[in-house]
Amino acid sequence: MPREPLPIDDALPQLLAALRASGAAVLRAPTGAGKTTRVPPAIVESGLAGNGLVLMLEPRRVAARAAARRMAVEHGTPLGDLFGYQVRFDKKAIARTRVLVVTPGLLLRRLHDDPYLDGVACVVFDEFHERGLEADLALGMVRLIRENVRPELKAVVMSATVDPAAVSAYFGGCPVVDSAGRAFPVDVVYRSRHSDTPVSLAVADAVRNVMNERGGDVLAFLPGLREIRQTADDLEAFARERDIFVMPLHGDLPPEQQDRALQKLDRRKVVLATNVAETSVTVDGVTAVIDSGLARQMEFEPSVGMDRLRLVPISRASADQRAGRAGRTAPGVCVRLWDEPSHRGRPEQTVPEIKRVDLCGAVLQLAALGEPDVRKFPWLDAPTEEAVQQSLRLLEQLGLLNGAALTALGEAAAPLPVHPRLGRLLLEGQRLGCARRAALVAALLSERDPFLREFDAGPPVRTAPPTVSDVLDRVEALEAFERSGRLDGPLGRLHRGGVQAVLEVRDQLWGLLANPARKGGGGVEGTP
Repeated sequence: MPREPLPIDDALPQLLAALRASGAAVLRAPTGAGKTTRVPPAIVESGLAGNGLVLMLEPRRVAARAAARRMAVEHGTPLGDLFGYQVRFDKKAIARTRVLVVTPGLLLRRLHDDPYLDGVACVVFDEFHERGLEADLALGMVRLIRENVRPELKAVVMSATVDPAAVSAYFGGCPVVDSAGRAFPVDVVYRSRHSDTPVSLAVADAVRNVMNERGGDVLAFLPGLREIRQTADDLEAFARERDIFVMPLHGDLPPEQQDRALQKLDRRKVVLATNVAETSVTVDGVTAVIDSGLARQMEFEPSVGMDRLRLVPISRASADQRAGRAGRTAPGVCVRLWDEPSHRGRPEQTVPEIKRVDLCGAVLQLAALGEPDVRKFPWLDAPTEEAVQQSLRLLEQLGLLNGAALTALGEAAAPLPVHPRLGRLLLEGQRLGCARRAALVAALLSERDPFLREFDAGPPVRTAPPTVSDVLDRVEALEAFERSGRLDGPLGRLHRGGVQAVLEVRDQLWGLLANPARKGGGGVEGTP
């Protein structure tokens, strides 16, 4: 079956020529151009990859799976054959796979076992404007490999909004290739939300209005799971009356539910999504986007020494990405729940994670990969000296570093796909003979809270007396759930999907402790 023409097709010859000439290129292509699904196969088909593998990094698991599936469909091959993916708890690839889509954390785990990326011909960084810390770290490692060991390793950095000049200079002045975008227009409507109106109510009201005014499906962006559930409840009567599907889309959903939200169905649907749907994902049938203008992002909290999620206004670049979801397959509309003057006051770009999150994991990773001086690492944007000093102090306190040198504990903790604090906890639990319970503690602290909040569960129903450790209380509640299957307990009601996710991560971490050889395979990583 012939493939649908896409705007990126016209830019592919120039991109391939740039890779032949310099081994690296920056591709700037707007939303809908088709870069995610057309560039990796073109590299393979051109012979530039030889017999090697093309690795494409996607910031999010949902996008990684969707990209691999789309490439397989376009080429008429089974998913996991020539085109595969590897994300948390899920891998579909075989020895003859030519394009493997992974999250940045998986590439970093691979480097522990394969520090020179032998067998990899090209690394493609998709949606690089998101600037996650792991993506920045992976970019630096690829540059070091190209400069010192494998100059033939090719690199492509792709984005709709990243500054191409900075990335080009980073790779020694490599070519910048521009592509046109899809020509479907998107009308942007500003509809300011009153400050005392809950986000869920404003989104639900906008969904009803747009579905009454036009056909097609709706994609609504909300900051988190709680707001998704609230909005779904607010839309329940409307959806039942109109025979409309209301479907969540977020990184914690089972893969089959994610797939269903992305597909065009036999009746209209509303997809309530976190920012997992902001880039690299086409939700078939969508002609309208409702944008709350909010997201939760990680920021370092000095008072507790760890990252915390904060609710923040999205950048103008993110707003443009979200609006573009409405014009992927037909003309569309984007309703923004803020006013136009305040839009101009939003930051132009999202602040890179390296400027706002804890660096302990990155510093430990670099030490394990043979780069002990974090200050000399070739960052695209260097971290602050304060952040570096804080990370080094904490790693020494944990016994993972001695000065700049990795200790034996550090060597054991570095491949574990959790924060170094939790890695140290896992190793201590193993030493004390309680590895399974330590893995449960680490999973509970690293995953989403499995206990329903007041909105979801009604008034608090905690009946247990206060104890010395709220973490231990929660561990015992999860262990009780495993024994009985009951969601109600002395600490309140559990969310079945949330507790199952925690237990799944527990089992994965416990397996890594029992079989260290699996650590480099990267079963768990932090990108949703």
